[in-house]
Formats: sequence, C-alpha cells, structure tokens
Amino acid sequence: MPLDEVAYRQAIAHFATGVTVVTTVAGGRAAGMTASAVCSVSLDPVLLLVCVSNRLPTHEALENSRRFAVNVLAEGDDHLARRFATAVPDKFEGVRLSDQFDVPVLEDAMAYFICDVHERLPGGDHSIFIGEVTDCAFVAGRKPLLYFRSEFGRIEDADAYLMRELGSWERISWPKPDSPETL
Repeated sequence: MPLDEVAYRQAIAHFATGVTVVTTVAGGRAAGMTASAVCSVSLDPVLLLVCVSNRLPTHEALENSRRFAVNVLAEGDDHLARRFATAVPDKFEGVRLSDQFDVPVLEDAMAYFICDVHERLPGGDHSIFIGEVTDCAFVAGRKPLLYFRSEFGRIEDADAYLMRELGSWERISWPKPDSPETL
C-alpha cells in the first residue's frame, strides 16, 4: 500500500526545524529561497547540506554558480521567510545585504554559512546540495525562528513563561489579613 502523502505531510510537520534563506548569484542575478531542510554533515571537511526543489529557479542558479550562502533566520524574521518562500519578481528588493561577500548574505541573519558546492545528489523531486563551508559567523544572544506544524514559532524562556503565567494569578485572601477573623 503506498504511503498517504497527506499523512506524511502532517506527520513531518511535527518535526520542529530552524528556518533559513539560501541565496546565490548566477549570471549576475541574485536568487534565493526559504529552506528548512538544512543540516550539518561533516566537520572534516566542514560540510552542510540543503535540499532544493528541482522546479525552483534557485536550483538552476545553484547548479550554475556552484556557490551559495545559508542565512539562519532569527525570531521575528518570519517576514523574510515568507518573502523568500513566495514567487515575487525581486525577492531581494528592500532586503539589507552585506557587501562583504560574492553571494547575498542577509544583514539580519543571526548566522550565515558561505559554501562552495562540494557535491549534488539526487533526492526525488529535490536535489541535495552539499556545500563545503568557507566562511561563517553568528550574532550571539539571538533566538532562532522555528517552523513547527506549518507555522512559525519561537523558543520561549522557561522563566519568562512562568512569570507570565504566575503573573496573571490573583491572590484572594479570606479573611482579609487585617480583620479580627485572621487565624
């Protein structure tokens, strides 16, 4: 019996993941897409992978450029995730980019990885691009944007959560502390 695609999509949606924007330049034109299928592969050499749909313009751009950046999005960057996940004429319009690199690196990214394509493997209707990391950096103290059950979310600090929950609790004393009935 073949696997039910809807059931698979619903089940995999319960796998929480970070959100990235994969960017490159091919033929003098920037290309980019939102990706959650990103993973560290190796430390020697330093490799990571990203899975890209064969139907996307970014796929062809990656094949031609052989170089890309993975931009890790932070909490509050869901507008960037949505922008790069939709077909718009210029995904980069109004997006602040670093001028330090030959591939687009988002200034608002909480981390980035610059990669040379090390290998491309088939993966069904996607390709698995394995990149050798040539540069990377991060901004300390930021929290990642998460994707879970087809929605964007965040990591919540346990202490802040408890303070918010307990802060809404109202203490009612009976009898009043200054009344004669106080025990």
